[in-house]
Order: sequence, then C-alpha cells, then structure tokens
Amino acid sequence: MNKKLLNIEFLEYDSTNDIDNDLLDLINQAEDNLENAYAPYSNFKVSALCEMENGVFVLGTNQENAAYPSGLCAERVAVFAAKSKFPNQKIKNIVITTEQFSEIPCSPCGSCRQVIAEYEQQQQSPIQIILKSGESTILVFKSIADLLPFSFGGDMLKKKG
Repeated sequence: MNKKLLNIEFLEYDSTNDIDNDLLDLINQAEDNLENAYAPYSNFKVSALCEMENGVFVLGTNQENAAYPSGLCAERVAVFAAKSKFPNQKIKNIVITTEQFSEIPCSPCGSCRQVIAEYEQQQQSPIQIILKSGESTILVFKSIADLLPFSFGGDMLKKKG
C-alpha cells in the first residue's frame, strides 16, 4: 500500500480591493446577471460568466423547474451556450456567483465540474474558476482539476488492445 497526499493550490482574496480590475469586471458582470436567474422554488440564484479567448463574455443563470430534475445549473447553461455559439474558441475563465453570503463561496456541483472537465480536455488548456458568494472571500482556481481530481474522461472509454 502507498499513502499519497493530494494538494491543491488556489488564491483567496478577502476583498475586491486586492483583485485586478479585469477580474473585478468579470465578477461584477456575473453578479449583475444574478437578476436573470429563474429560481422560484429554492430562491438560490446563481450566475456564471464564461470569458472566451476571443474576449466575448457568455452569461448563464440557474433555471429551475417545478419538475426538479428538469432544471439546469448556471455553470452548464453558460458553458453549453458558450461552446454552442463559439465551438472553436477556448473558455479562459468561468466566474460563478451567488447572492447568498457564506464565508466560503459556493462551488460547482459534481455534474458541472464534470462538464467543465470535459471542455478542458477538449480544448487542451485549463479553465480558471473564480467563485464568489455575496460578500464572501473570492477563490480562484487555475483549473477544474483542482476541484475535481481524478475526473472521468473520454480517454477512459477508448478500447485498449
């Protein structure tokens, strides 16, 4: 048996005063987009902003449905829209914001992490993840791999032999 340790590195900002203006602009746009969330059941509004390599921003919000499994998270709404509209552009950053305050920002669910991991693999470059909830600290991860180590990928579906 081998015992191994997994470490992740991320940046934590206690306030927006320490963040460069470009990143602050992305966060502000994502927060402004929270009003477009459709969350009549949970009242938990989430916004996601994808910054594409061509400089375009693609926004998404969570979309709930009375038949709960039929809704979709903000992250997947934004990523699917971004890759549908700009299939040959890489996603550089994804900003995820919520209205609710918590000391540690809310992070993407497992399904959203898997979708982001798929696109990182497809574009062969990392997608930086920025998280903020209300007045929380801001967390910045270099890649979804920091939030989803040992992710499942398409290469695992290929037959060996």
